[in-house]
Amino acid sequence: MRNLYVSWKNIRATGKGAVLGRYLASALGVSVLLFASAVHADSTQLPHEDELETETGKPRFVAADVPGQEHAADDVSIKSAWMQHVGVGQQYVAAYFELENDSDTSYLVDRISSSSCSAMFGYHSDLEVGTLTRQLFTHLTLPAKQMVVFPPGGYHLVCKVAEGKMINQGMSVPVQFHFLGGSEKTVSFEVRAPKTHRPAGSSDSKLK
Repeated sequence: MRNLYVSWKNIRATGKGAVLGRYLASALGVSVLLFASAVHADSTQLPHEDELETETGKPRFVAADVPGQEHAADDVSIKSAWMQHVGVGQQYVAAYFELENDSDTSYLVDRISSSSCSAMFGYHSDLEVGTLTRQLFTHLTLPAKQMVVFPPGGYHLVCKVAEGKMINQGMSVPVQFHFLGGSEKTVSFEVRAPKTHRPAGSSDSKLK
């Protein structure tokens, strides 16, 4: 697969329009591959600490003057946004939402962040969670006139609660969606009751 993280220097040398087209095409391929599975899952198995190192401090893909992408935050709606604690303790929160692109232009989410989270990454507990899944929300294509859903029982976002922060039922947690081209949108996620933890030793309990 083509390396999705192309330097800005190479973009300028090749031409922004051409690289943008190839980047969106590659990211769309990754998104289709991930969404093709109909397997249902939830956050019952979470990554080890060393798997989170690549999720923080990742540089943005390009500068803010990518042509045709400046209106992403205006054209993309983020709906049905809510969270719940998963696993044992208060360390991880699963976030569910819908992304709707009502425009005639394909856009791309290149990062999601929150001051309440030290790391945010893609997850699917019933499938092998490799780099592509964890980094799903760093190269997620939103096709024109389409909706992409991240519900319980499928691919979703996981927040590792930041040290000194608390996420409790009844709160609203601000989450920033960053788009290719530099625009961004802040959405409040409602915190609902925590997911019931399956006892250790049950057939579907994989929490480490």
